[in-house]
Amino acid sequence: MPNLENAFKTVCELVKDFKENESRYLSPQYQEAEVRRDYIDKFFEALGWDVYHRTQKNPYEQEVKVEKGVSVGKAQKRADYAFYIAPEFRQPKFFAEAKKPSRSLKNADDYFQTIRYGWNANTPVAVLTDFEEFHILDCRYKPKLNTVLENPNHKRYSYNDYSDHEKFKEIYYLFSRDDVAKNSLEKYSESFPKGKARGKTAFKSTIQAIDDDFLEYIDDVRETLAKAFKKNDSRLSSEELTEATQRTIDRIVFIRFLEDKLIEPEYYISEFGRKGNAWTEFISVCRKLDAKYNGIVFKKHFIDEQNFQGPEQSTFKKICDEMSYLNSPYDFNAIPVHILGSIYERFLGKVVNATAQRVKVEEKPEVRKAGGVYYTPKYIVDYIVENTVGKIIVGKTPAQISKLRFADIACGSGSFLIGVFETLLKYHSEYYQSHSEEAKKDGCINKDGQWILSIKQKQNILLNNIYGVDIDNQAVEVTQLSLALKMLEDETLANANEMQVLFHEKILPDLSKNIVCGNSLIGTDIIYEESTDGLFDRKRKITPEEERKLNPMDFEKRFPQVFCHSRESGKPENNGFDAIVGNPPWVFGGGTDISILEKDYFLNVLISAKGKVNLFAMFLEKACKLLKKMGFVSYIIPNTLLRVTSYKYIREYILKNNSIKEIIDLDTGVFKGVTMSTIIITLSTKTKTNEVLIKNGISGDAIIINQNQFIENNNIINIFSNTFDSTLTNKINSISILLGDLCKEMIFGVVISNNIEDVVFDEYAQDLKPFIEGRDIGRYMAPKRIRYLLYDKKLLHRARTPEVFEVSEKIMIQRITGGMRPLNATYDNNKFYNKESINNIILNDTVQYNVKFILGLINSKLFSWYYRINFTNESKLTVNLSKEYLSKLPIIKIDFENMNDTKHHTYIIQLVEQMLESKKLLQSAKTDKDKTYYENKCADLDNAIDSEVYKLYDLTPEEIKIVEGRQ
Repeated sequence: MPNLENAFKTVCELVKDFKENESRYLSPQYQEAEVRRDYIDKFFEALGWDVYHRTQKNPYEQEVKVEKGVSVGKAQKRADYAFYIAPEFRQPKFFAEAKKPSRSLKNADDYFQTIRYGWNANTPVAVLTDFEEFHILDCRYKPKLNTVLENPNHKRYSYNDYSDHEKFKEIYYLFSRDDVAKNSLEKYSESFPKGKARGKTAFKSTIQAIDDDFLEYIDDVRETLAKAFKKNDSRLSSEELTEATQRTIDRIVFIRFLEDKLIEPEYYISEFGRKGNAWTEFISVCRKLDAKYNGIVFKKHFIDEQNFQGPEQSTFKKICDEMSYLNSPYDFNAIPVHILGSIYERFLGKVVNATAQRVKVEEKPEVRKAGGVYYTPKYIVDYIVENTVGKIIVGKTPAQISKLRFADIACGSGSFLIGVFETLLKYHSEYYQSHSEEAKKDGCINKDGQWILSIKQKQNILLNNIYGVDIDNQAVEVTQLSLALKMLEDETLANANEMQVLFHEKILPDLSKNIVCGNSLIGTDIIYEESTDGLFDRKRKITPEEERKLNPMDFEKRFPQVFCHSRESGKPENNGFDAIVGNPPWVFGGGTDISILEKDYFLNVLISAKGKVNLFAMFLEKACKLLKKMGFVSYIIPNTLLRVTSYKYIREYILKNNSIKEIIDLDTGVFKGVTMSTIIITLSTKTKTNEVLIKNGISGDAIIINQNQFIENNNIINIFSNTFDSTLTNKINSISILLGDLCKEMIFGVVISNNIEDVVFDEYAQDLKPFIEGRDIGRYMAPKRIRYLLYDKKLLHRARTPEVFEVSEKIMIQRITGGMRPLNATYDNNKFYNKESINNIILNDTVQYNVKFILGLINSKLFSWYYRINFTNESKLTVNLSKEYLSKLPIIKIDFENMNDTKHHTYIIQLVEQMLESKKLLQSAKTDKDKTYYENKCADLDNAIDSEVYKLYDLTPEEIKIVEGRQ
């Protein structure tokens, strides 16, 4: 393995040779191909890269991809070198572009070309070299010809610097294979100025990643194009404009992809409008490409009709000119397909809305309510796919794999299906390398001693194995486009031509039967007068408009190849998917967007529709029902599934009918701007194995829990407690009774409509009730603010009986809290009415427990620990305290005939009374001296109450450490 000194010695020899023959090497006759062979290849090999593929034979798993320097037609070359680190052979670490030494390297065209490779692939730096010089270029900024030379972060070495040990060391520790594997280039780029780059030169720019930049660009193109369509035909509807712009943009992107991948021998986009009508020429090329490629992108559409006028010509030509390889900064050979997917995922969140006077691109209502579109990061996709599809196919032959069915039933832009396709391609490639006879028999292509999958084989994998559903027709189109791009990612013009010559077939498969538009949750039984299975009893016939909006779909009818039956027995013989993966839609906005018709349907066919109607829970249940025996479901979803009361029905369903294979706690930060904690949950059809693997993050610590523990714990899936927590919880439960058994009432306050000013006032008037909200109280605190409620049941969205509020004493506890102390309660004997942000706890008249004693327990560290460990997600985020879980708080059994028990009971009451008084004095304190005094006193009383509670529950010093250590 090369090291610094060996590399330095080798490169010094190269420098010596170059210097001795410098005049020859600097002459125009010495070509780029020669300098690559004589010096640049050897330079990178000295840095530890397998440039000549001496050890890395598999073309799908080579850390250095070297272009042969051959152009097709007038096509632009790819980067001369692309460097990868196993196992990420799709994500380059950096590019290197080679030039012949006779020309000056520092020129705008070469800098633009080189930076363009790096920026499009999201690599921080790239190399431009002719061996005589070695330029390290900052690729974080969108390349612009007029400023590309001015970036102060570019760095230059001459070949004489290579023989300077200190200077060569700088290059070595940046670009040696081992150091690149340790993220040397990322660390190097982090030393550059963040955000806007400014130097002594005029260079001024703002860092923007390729996905954000291209999304902005195609958003602008969509609006411009929609207006151009509308200008030529004012009758076009919003839906027609949305489809027309989407299909046009998809075609332009796909054509650019074919051009940049060198799959097509000529450029099209740059020629549109040069000789005639740009739109007419565009449609003509699309018809030509449809005959060759097939697929949804070029499929005949209303925009292809002769009577369709197309967009205003000058605008369309301008769009084509900007998108052509001549002027565009975008390189579709370098942009990874999954990055295009992330762009399209957000692109799908908007539609074109048109009136007679104007055209505007706007977010879809459901996207606006959800706060945006969130694309699943690739590392999450890869993990889910590898641990479902990857595990299912291991050890199987291609023939066996051809019978497997994998799906995403809310596929969006197709990111998970791309991941499935990648995994299948990689497995097939590796399999055939060690099974030559099968490779030859199955139609693989032998290239440089390696077996390469043919286009026909890739077609078969897509058609046999991959299925998707989305209710959004745009998403279906984009998924098919993404899979087509993935299929052609490694193809060449020669392969494409060979496919047509040998098989007389179109290059892309028809995926219209695999990737379909429909409603995964609503079947066609919603349409008929009577349900065929008796599950759904509709009270009225749905209208055609309702049916069109619902887009109901039966999986059995749409995918007969997946849900087929034996002709002889009539019984299912291949019933269901082998794996369903994805990131299902998360919320319905509390169910407010669901029609009564939909809600009735869901309640009759899905157990998860009970309680709070939430899409992710229903998709999880539906996915489980679509699995064949021994199938897998793996989703990334909110971790509220695990414990929140609203999801108890889906938990019961899962635990009864499925085996949980794995739960990964991802916490927050997976999705930019989303604070909700997430999990990856993987289920299989029911097996005898009850072991659940629980992991803290994808690569974090892991423990195994028996699934029966969740069932025994009232179907709460508690993954956050460890063995010590569980032991202590069991000990506490064994000496306690439930708080709910002591209560006459446990209910949150009134729910007010949006017009709160109609019923809540700042000043008191006759018949108004003193009124507070959750934010007005705290632990042992009197209300900070009191307003007044007009208690009129007709004006309130949800009223409560006055007895809830006008009891002689009650505990009020904040319903929405957060942090490590989620329980914040206070005492009320002033008959405060309150909002739903407060839970009211009223003890039975017959119990001997004192309200203030219960208040002390609730506010103790022990109870916050207990609630958090058993009923929350253990995060520091918002917690919604539910009646169901509050009622399960463990109240120590007190024998009121026992003097020692009553002594503890009385002492805690006294401490709580002192605390309530001290909090009042703290709230009214004016001077810093008084504030400090009462703060200290409250802290001392808090500690005293905690100590007494520990004694009551007989906690050992070690158990106290468990509680205190988790605060």
